[in-house]
Amino acid sequence: MSNLIAFTVLIPVLTAVAVTPFENRRELQRRIAIVGGVLLLGLGLGLLALTANGDILVLPLGRWSPLVGIVWVVDLLSAILLALAALTSLATLFYAPGGMRDERETRLFYLLHQLLLVGINGSFVTGDFFNLFVMFEIMLLSSFVLISLGARARQLNQTFPYVLVNLVASALFLGGIGAVYGTAGTVNMAELGQRVAAGGLPAAFWASLALVLFVFAVKAALLPLFFWLPDSYPQSPIPVNALFAGLLTKVGIYTLFRSVPLVTGSVPTGFHTLLIFLAAGTMLIGMLGALGRPTIRGILSFQIVSSVGYIIFGLAIYTPVALGAAIFYTVHSIVVTTALFFAGGLAERVGGTDSLGSVRGMARTHPWVAVGFFIPAVALAGLPPFSGFWGKLFLLIGGFGAGAYAATTIALFVGLLTLGAMLKIWTSAFWGAPEGQKQPRLGHDRAMVGATLTLASLSVVIGLAAGPLWRLSERTAVQLLAVTPYVEAVLTVDAVGMEALETALPAVAPAGLALEHGGIR
Repeated sequence: MSNLIAFTVLIPVLTAVAVTPFENRRELQRRIAIVGGVLLLGLGLGLLALTANGDILVLPLGRWSPLVGIVWVVDLLSAILLALAALTSLATLFYAPGGMRDERETRLFYLLHQLLLVGINGSFVTGDFFNLFVMFEIMLLSSFVLISLGARARQLNQTFPYVLVNLVASALFLGGIGAVYGTAGTVNMAELGQRVAAGGLPAAFWASLALVLFVFAVKAALLPLFFWLPDSYPQSPIPVNALFAGLLTKVGIYTLFRSVPLVTGSVPTGFHTLLIFLAAGTMLIGMLGALGRPTIRGILSFQIVSSVGYIIFGLAIYTPVALGAAIFYTVHSIVVTTALFFAGGLAERVGGTDSLGSVRGMARTHPWVAVGFFIPAVALAGLPPFSGFWGKLFLLIGGFGAGAYAATTIALFVGLLTLGAMLKIWTSAFWGAPEGQKQPRLGHDRAMVGATLTLASLSVVIGLAAGPLWRLSERTAVQLLAVTPYVEAVLTVDAVGMEALETALPAVAPAGLALEHGGIR
């Protein structure tokens, strides 16, 4: 069954190849991509079923030992995120035709959409830092083009910080990986976890690891490193905006979830305190920024930042309850954030702009659009019985239970601010009587409405099925914190080991090159 892991990357790669010859046949490209998306969703759900009992699937590529080769790993956390990535990317494919403004935006969309998935899925399954860097680069190169589709002057100007920050982060990540390898002799995360547990690593290793974690914080848009996100995301085409909003910051969050328990072994006291402070600040500043924005997508982009704070808060508390709550909230956030951007895009099509006040009374003129916004909006605000209520409740229980009273109180207060931000959009665009504007019908964009309502409905399902999903999230948290099964699953996998490489190396290696445990010297 471990061979199934390869298809998480192979399916989008093959789909990208399949759509390439049909550059001028957009609908055919979309249908091919949808077929790939359905297969990927089925695969994600299958992997989730295989790992639901705690099993860890390990695939050593080429059957080389993880100590010397590439290894892909799927556990509960990976499987959950793979399934969610497949779901939201598939919804984006149904939404995309009506969401693009003109031909320039659709020209490369389906190809780049698949390449972005290659990077996202690869990030979720890779077991070492260097191949994580490779997947980051695939993801980022695709995102650089996607975010600038249309090539409008304001768009290019506002997306420059996104490109610049991520290029700098990539350079720092590569440097950090080199430093980790130089001080620990490996970049395999399981082996790093083993060596950390054994102790004796030099101070330079911890400095190198801190640099790597800093890069992950940049990717996650954690305070004070979020400044690149709120201005750049709203400039992209709506389907791209929704895809980025749902998934890209979650890749950075995933890498923190994976590396902090596994590689550091625990959260040191000072780091624990710092992370709680940064998480609380990210929640608060993100939502204060949202309240000050005059556009729908501007408000929603700052909301992404605030949601990151909630999720990292659970990691910072570092108990099974809090970490399980963070995982539950991540599931909620991916679904609800994507749905909100879909609904915001529909409002923009109706009004011709996403500026608040440009159109009013959509609850009367376009009731299904209003429903598609209302459900994820109240879920985001944390009202029962929707998904956000349970996610925030579990986080509050974890926070108060760990004695983080100040930060947990901030989380409660930010929930009220979130409700205010959603009411700001609702009263400006959906409430009241229409003011005589010419509001277009969305007849040919029913797929956009359908995709929005599907994700909105899923938020209701998550809320009603909170019990089973909470138990799954808690099991995932326990598996993350108990790192020994992960380390043993990776390092004891049946594969060609060091001895075979030592036998083969002298025949092909330059004179003077030797192999030592964990690498080549």
